[in-house]
Amino acid sequence: MAEADCVAFLRETVVPEMRADPDCERRPDAEPPTYRWLNGRYPGFVKHLQREFDASPADFYREHVLDGADDDGYDWGLPEGEAAERTRERLDAHLDELRYRGHPETTIRPYRARLKKYVRLYCDLHGPDLLDGLRDESRRAEEIDRAFTVSKVLDRTLQTPAARRKYVEDVRRFYRELVDAGYIAYNPMRRMETRLGLDVPEWDNPSLSEDDVAELWRATADRRERLLVVGLCGWGLRPSELAALHVRQVVLDPDEDDYPYLDFRDGDRKNGPGTVSMLAGADVLDARLDAVAERDGWTGYVFPSATADAGHVHVDTLRRWFAALVERTGVTVRGEAPTPKYGRRFWYSLYGEAVVDVAERFTPVAEAQGSADASVVLENYLSEADRRMHLRTVMSDSLSGLFA
Repeated sequence: MAEADCVAFLRETVVPEMRADPDCERRPDAEPPTYRWLNGRYPGFVKHLQREFDASPADFYREHVLDGADDDGYDWGLPEGEAAERTRERLDAHLDELRYRGHPETTIRPYRARLKKYVRLYCDLHGPDLLDGLRDESRRAEEIDRAFTVSKVLDRTLQTPAARRKYVEDVRRFYRELVDAGYIAYNPMRRMETRLGLDVPEWDNPSLSEDDVAELWRATADRRERLLVVGLCGWGLRPSELAALHVRQVVLDPDEDDYPYLDFRDGDRKNGPGTVSMLAGADVLDARLDAVAERDGWTGYVFPSATADAGHVHVDTLRRWFAALVERTGVTVRGEAPTPKYGRRFWYSLYGEAVVDVAERFTPVAEAQGSADASVVLENYLSEADRRMHLRTVMSDSLSGLFA
């Protein structure tokens, strides 16, 4: 459940139960349910709030249900005065525009609560006029530092990297839309993740190394195993996506001068529709399709199964294949046998190296433009298509060497 889903669950399920239960002892429009009452009915929900949002049920309820109960004349916690009123008008107008676009209240309320926390902190630290300095380019450095100061306070009060990034993203969105509408000249949150260190993952997920992948590749005995290694390590697919891969998703001969790719439709992937470029190993998939297409009753799956109801092998079968290959090679990561997800992590680590490689190529250009950071050139002087082309070229070179 995402944050908006949790809010909807409280409003649509928990609140009616609180009203109907004589043992609740709490009025839902005035105070949150007791921990004992809510945990007794929905212990998984309580744990989810604590684990995913670092919030106690009471705090989450107060912020998202009680704080957003009255949409008319919402209290942003701003002081009195003309400067505060100008800020309040922009905040209210921004939310009205989101409603006009069709955003539901279950999405707007938690978003509004995060904006409110930022705005109140800003007012406490710097005064009530959130926008005046953002209209004056000469005050850019000062205002960016002010936003950074507020963000640092938020950063210390939020417990997870995901929650910290969410606040930065939401506040940046508010400022970005004011820039687009012409109310302010620049966005002080533009590169705030970098200043806060949020663009560097705090977790440590081990992955296969290039030597590990090369060893697995050399040990493959047939087309099936070769496709297993290429799909996980060369395309970064999830094990479930590879197990369910279908010929309808395969584009080996794209219309334009482009790499072959996999076309995932809505419902095919955890994060929705999209494409995955096969920067190396497309010939492995082509050979596998030639082999399975000759089977009687083939239904189009790359890893077909005559016994499974889905028509393709179960993801656990794919994991067993991978485990057998790992055991045969003796590859370990930190003393343990890697699983298929280690291959997907390898792809992401290789992509990160490609980003650094491309940025370093443009260091002379950055210096010529007077920029201390080559990433500024990548963001401001290259089109999205050019950035993508450079990254894919570097990735293709690295992967092609592994899967030769």
